[in-house]
Amino acid sequence: MEKDLKTYYDFADNTYHFLINAYEQDFVANAMGAMAQEVCEKYLKHLIEEYIVPKDLQENSQKTEILRTHNLSKLSKYINNYLPEVKLNRQALNLVNGLYFTTRYPGDESIVVEKEDLKEYIEVVKECKRTIDEFIEKQKK
Repeated sequence: MEKDLKTYYDFADNTYHFLINAYEQDFVANAMGAMAQEVCEKYLKHLIEEYIVPKDLQENSQKTEILRTHNLSKLSKYINNYLPEVKLNRQALNLVNGLYFTTRYPGDESIVVEKEDLKEYIEVVKECKRTIDEFIEKQKK
């Protein structure tokens, strides 16, 4: 039986495994760029949801607001402010930031994902997951 999807981490991991499996089967599709951003976003939101405890109403409001964004730069800055021990590679995250829109909708900003691009995106996703997993493991100890 499949694992229940209850947290941002669960949803991120579900899409992560699909994305990695598709990549390893040599699939290349624009949707995979969007998935790369989505996976990183959900891993970051998991840290925010589970490990950042607001001290007052203003911080609670900020947390609620940041959980509504899809911008990896904003999410990583927020995490850096509250959990500086999490060493996110913000430059790498910027590579996949915005792919949700540029890979899914036509227009001046749209792009076509190629195999070389996807290889870079996958590396960003794997690094993001490693960083999040290392932090979570340290919290268990």
